[in-house]
Amino acid sequence: MRHVRIAPLPDGYGYNLDPQPYRDALPGLLDALPPGARRFAADPGHYDFTGPRCVKDLTLARSTLTDSEGTLTLDLAFAPNEWKHPDALHLRYADVRAFRPDADEPDGLLPRLGALQLDELLPHRTGVSHELAFVCGTLTVHAADLTAAWH
Repeated sequence: MRHVRIAPLPDGYGYNLDPQPYRDALPGLLDALPPGARRFAADPGHYDFTGPRCVKDLTLARSTLTDSEGTLTLDLAFAPNEWKHPDALHLRYADVRAFRPDADEPDGLLPRLGALQLDELLPHRTGVSHELAFVCGTLTVHAADLTAAWH
């Protein structure tokens, strides 16, 4: 990620997460983001680690890529963390140009990607670049825009 900082703790149990550089840069990025990505990135609860609308600790439950009428649509469904989120998060990406999962080798104890740590939305020549960093990997999506819904 360009602005969000994620670094393993020295003892290997957890991560130091710092979204502040991204939050500082965000006002200068908002006008270049498409409307749905702009709303999602600018949501005041997006990086509030104790809030119910923070992406931290969600888990990927399902991804569906649909090729219809000349465009690709990607749906990502995230399951809530039972101690933090009352609702699940659903992201729908329109006119997807790239979708890349990168998963580390699992130890067999956790889901392959693990819990979402943080994400970063940046302007991209196709509309938006969305990088999602998990405990054991990343997802990167380039699309025209996205819609986010908590339910």
